Amino acid sequence: MKIDLIELLSFFDELLQPTEEERGIYWLDTKRSDGLIITFAFSISEAYVHVIVHNISEIDIATVSLKNCSEIRILDQKRKCLEILHSDGTGRCFMSLSEGPILEYTE
Repeated sequence: MKIDLIELLSFFDELLQPTEEERGIYWLDTKRSDGLIITFAFSISEAYVHVIVHNISEIDIATVSLKNCSEIRILDQKRKCLEILHSDGTGRCFMSLSEGPILEYTE
């Protein structure tokens, strides 16, 4: 999976404990101003992404899992927007960490 890891690590607030850098598995967290917490987990070698949305009580509100991801690309660092692309070119997931809808998936 194509990714600028340094840029992505600076995009989120915190690197979480389940991260296994030697295996290319990362768990990242950020908290939005509306109190929602977004956990972003991905594997570079296995090409998957999991997005978990929860609140301060740690009750999951939503979980989205994407397989066969080819790229994670930051679109706007200031507005905290990124996109996840599928390897076959048919799917795109837009993600906003700061405002508005969190996820938008299109095929």
